[in-house]
This record gives sequence, structure tokens and C-alpha cells, in this order.
Amino acid sequence: MRIEELALTFVLNALWQVPAAIAVAALGARLLRRGPARHRHALWVAALAAGVLLPVASLLPREEPRAPIPAAPAPAALQETGGEAWAAWLPLSGSPERTAFPPLLARAAALLWSLSLVVHLARLGRAWRWTRRLAREARPAGMPERAAAIAERCREAFGLGPVDILCTARVEGPVTLGARRPIILLPEGFLAGSPDDHLTAALGHEMAHIRRRDYAVHLLCEIWLLPVAFHPAVRRLRRRLAEAREMACDEAAVERLIGPRAYARSLLSMASTLAGLSRPACTLGALDADILEVRMRRILDVGPRLGVRRARARLGAALLLLGGIAATASVLSVQAVASEPTAAGLEPFVGTWSGDWPWPHPDKKPGEEKPMRALDLEILPTGEIVQFWYRYEKAPDGSLKADKARRPAVSFKISGRTLTFTTRMEDAKFKEDQPAVPFEIVGSIELSGRDEAVFRILSHSYFDAAKKRGEPVPPPPPPIPMKRIS
Repeated sequence: MRIEELALTFVLNALWQVPAAIAVAALGARLLRRGPARHRHALWVAALAAGVLLPVASLLPREEPRAPIPAAPAPAALQETGGEAWAAWLPLSGSPERTAFPPLLARAAALLWSLSLVVHLARLGRAWRWTRRLAREARPAGMPERAAAIAERCREAFGLGPVDILCTARVEGPVTLGARRPIILLPEGFLAGSPDDHLTAALGHEMAHIRRRDYAVHLLCEIWLLPVAFHPAVRRLRRRLAEAREMACDEAAVERLIGPRAYARSLLSMASTLAGLSRPACTLGALDADILEVRMRRILDVGPRLGVRRARARLGAALLLLGGIAATASVLSVQAVASEPTAAGLEPFVGTWSGDWPWPHPDKKPGEEKPMRALDLEILPTGEIVQFWYRYEKAPDGSLKADKARRPAVSFKISGRTLTFTTRMEDAKFKEDQPAVPFEIVGSIELSGRDEAVFRILSHSYFDAAKKRGEPVPPPPPPIPMKRIS
């Protein structure tokens, strides 16, 4: 598959598979609305993973037979019709089902997707550089005794080792950054000018981020989303991830450090002080996600909560549902191929044709013979003609094993209602003790109705040469009645 076709396949599947994953996650999050926010965050991360994996999976090659192989006849029928004698005439492989689209659409999809990837990658790189600059320019905070005691209590509550707390004039509120060695950045004067509750709420929230490794998860999610960043639904996915992440840190700080009312008052006070100020990208802060009202209602909500077991059971059910939808979406994915205008005169032949071997059998009444697939023939508007031959081999137990192989035509010509085409193979062997030789097979399909035709093998260069030398050659396969199946 060409680059343009890969891009179009990815975009077409992402257009509906990403919203499908988000919709299932939204349903699961609703079931978990009375449970811990960390469970909702895990569910949204799973939806994010599925939203990228599904369209990527559509790019993998798939082997899809055009129709199921019917039951083979008894071995005696194969021998009596001389099937083993002319089996050498039959070339053999397979190809996946694909949907044709205009070449211009494929090229446009590839161009727009590439531009989206470059733009979002540049944006992420710019945010990363700005974050590193923040870390380099920050200086150690002068920790008053009471602030040092609060920081130590927060650190012990979350079971963390030493955490660097730095000051910088480039941030207007507490933020966390760094994946390997996270640090907390505070505005200058924040430690000295904030009440104890404010310090506890701010430092507790940031240390909850560190305990959960949120910065590393956030960065990996942003990188993971780059291939589907063009999709409008990705913005909603990012927002839901941020909401669940911040609520999870709120719950952790309230559970381990400070009462819900004092925590809510501290958030409201900090938000009123920092209203309208921007936050550097690629950082995590106590006032992220722009959902302060929702977070405060959640913190102060005294309604019944889901128990741990029920919350885990609902999370498991939501993940199973997401997995089921993902499996269904994978089956329904399409593989796009850029089509060209139909070759002149080829219109009546375009489609997929299928035919069974005609099996006359003197000892059986008409209708008793079992059908045996001989050939599928795919004729594309572009002039590409591909044969899919079925070959049957006798197993030691007497049963027949069916195999299918693919051979494309190298040229064709049209004469009235007959399409003649040539298949060329460069290195075929007919006996183990013979060298590989190139040869050509000429076949034809003659229309006998709108969706009916007859296939014939007209010549075989290898056997034609052998016949001229006076050597015995196998008989050619009989004409095969064909029907257009698509």
C-alpha cells in the first residue's frame, strides 16, 4: 500500500473510531461518577490508547478470502476427472479487501495529515523547551520554618522522598514539572504570603501529582495523541483526562492532609488571586482544567460514594465494554486504495468473479456432486487483473486440503465480449530435478450474460514448448463457468 493510501486509511478509520472510543469512555465515566476520580482517569487513558491503536491496526495487512472455500468432492472424483494431471497448469497467493477512493482524496489526506502531525509536534516541542527553560531559571525557595514543616508533612503523607521546591517569577501559581526528577515551582513570595491552609492545599495537590507520576503520564499521552491530533474530538478527550487527573489529586489531598471545606476555600482564594493569568504549557498545577466550580462541588459533596469493590467492578465492566467496541471497530475498519479511471472498454468486466470446477461424474445423479472452488478473478477499473487460484492436495488420510494463491496479470486486451490477459512467472519449477524457468499463461473470460461468463486457459508457454519437442503434456483445465459476486 502506498503512503497516500496508508494516510487515507488511517484518517478514514480515525474519523469514526476515535469518537467511538470517547463515547464508550463517557458512558463508563458516568457509571463511575460516584467512584474515585482515579478510576475515571484510568478509563480515559484506556480510551486514549484505543483511539490511536484502532486506526493504526487498520494499516496492518489482512488476508480476506473473497468467499469461503466450499467442501471438496471425494478424492475419487478428482482422480476420475484427471484433476491431478493438469494441476501443474494452476498458478498460486491472496490479498485483502480494500475500498477504492479517488487519488486526489488520498493525496489530500496524506498532505493534511502530515501538516497536522508537523504542527502539533512543533507545538509540543515548543512547550517542552519552555518547560525546560522554567526549570533552568528557577532558584531554590527560601523556606520559612512553618512552610518547611508543611512541606515535610505533605511529603510524608504521600510517601515521597526529597522534593525540590523552587521559586520563579515566570509562574503565577503552583505547578509541577519533570518526569524523572519532578520539581514544584512556586511564584516568588508565595511561601511567605500564604496562610497555612493555602500552603497545605497547594503543596498537597502538587505532591499528589508527583505521587501519581502525572507529569510523565501527561507527556506520554500528548506524544501518543500526535497521530490523531487533527481530530476535533481529541480536544474533548484531553479535557476529560485533565478533569479526572485534577479531581484525583483533589481527593488525595483531602483524604491525607486537609478537610474538604478548608481545601475548597483555599482553591477559591488562589483562583481569585490568579484569575486571568496564563499557565505555562507542559506543567501541572492546582488550578488546571478550568473546572474549579465542578471540583469544589465534588470536594464538598457529602452524598454516598461507591465502595472500592463496586467501583472496581464498574471500572472493569467499562474496560470490557471499551475492549468489545474496539474489537468491533477493528473488524469494521476499511483499507483504502486510490483508484484510477476505468480503462477503456473494461467496464463490462469490472468486478470480482468466482467459479467452481465442472465435475461430471457418471455414477452420480445431477446435483449430487459437491461444488469445488476453482478460481476467483478480480478485475479492477485501473486495468489490474488478479487471479486467485484454489489448489487441492490429498492428505495422508485421504481428505483434500485446499490452498489459495494470487497471480496478477501483466497485460490484457479486449475483443468484443472477451477479455484476454497474460500472467507471467519468472522462476517456476514443475519437477524437483528441473531448473526454475520463466513462462507465461494466457487466459480469457468471455461474457455470456450481465453477471455470467466462461473462463478458459488458452495457452501455457512451458507446455507449448514441451509439446513442440514431442514431450507428453498434461491436458488443460476445462472451461470454468464464472459468476460476478461483487
